[in-house]
Amino acid sequence: MLDIETASFSAPWGRVSFEGELAEKTSRSLVIKKREHRKPDRVIGYLCFRLLEDEMYIRNLAVDPAYRRRGVATFLLGYSFRIAKGYGAKRALLEVRASNHVAIKLYNKMGFCAAGRRHGYYLETREDAVVMVNEMTGRDS
Repeated sequence: MLDIETASFSAPWGRVSFEGELAEKTSRSLVIKKREHRKPDRVIGYLCFRLLEDEMYIRNLAVDPAYRRRGVATFLLGYSFRIAKGYGAKRALLEVRASNHVAIKLYNKMGFCAAGRRHGYYLETREDAVVMVNEMTGRDS
């Protein structure tokens, strides 16, 4: 996971961040592994989210660069929506870098809409974050 994180983000989570997330009572994490013959399973994607009352807050989503554009992130999002709905979530929200057009396109496809902007949200670059919300009423959510 740390290798995927480093390949995916300019300010990646470290081991301590992942351990803290996993220890949080409201946190849920999904991991997709690829089985390889006579080799250990390989993590190819993951999603970390929190359940806060009736909201699902997506904290982290990344896919191994070699497995992008193959439906891994779409599957993780769809499966996480089903889990969150089972806990009573009515909406999902997240922040994404304003410059991350590929991710924004994916989130739009999955029923998210831009709901606001957090100016200077990413500390290392002072880049804005787009706040996106999915009311979890459609077929994809």
